[in-house]
Amino acid sequence: MPGLILNIKPGERFLVNGVVLENGPKRAQIRVETEGASILRLSDALHPDDVNTPVKRVYYIAQLILTGDSDEAEAKELLIKSIKDLQNVFRDTAKAPLEKALNAAEIGRYYSVLCSLKHVFPLEEKLLNLRLPQSELEAEKQSEVA
Repeated sequence: MPGLILNIKPGERFLVNGVVLENGPKRAQIRVETEGASILRLSDALHPDDVNTPVKRVYYIAQLILTGDSDEAEAKELLIKSIKDLQNVFRDTAKAPLEKALNAAEIGRYYSVLCSLKHVFPLEEKLLNLRLPQSELEAEKQSEVA
């Protein structure tokens, strides 16, 4: 049985080729037989105001391709370059999910890109919340003054 199987929660909203659909009060299962249909659970979508970190920016590029809100050819090139940039930053710490994201982007599986990048969000948050020890902050300030 080919196609994508969607298991949908009660009341869950999702986007199919630019159309927002909402499930009724019971769980449902839908099989999408059309290859290349753009499908995004709205629970997985980032609001533009929430795109405030490097990984979220890359995620958002994939989201825009998936929703049809950007030119796929141009955005795909930017997406691949951006994932490679993230690989240079995260190196070994997020190697597996970023490799999966890159492979998915190269073959046009943008929802898989989103799923892979979601695994990097907690690591990015942890890194962004790291604080330099006070002695390093003081040394940094002194070198800026000099």
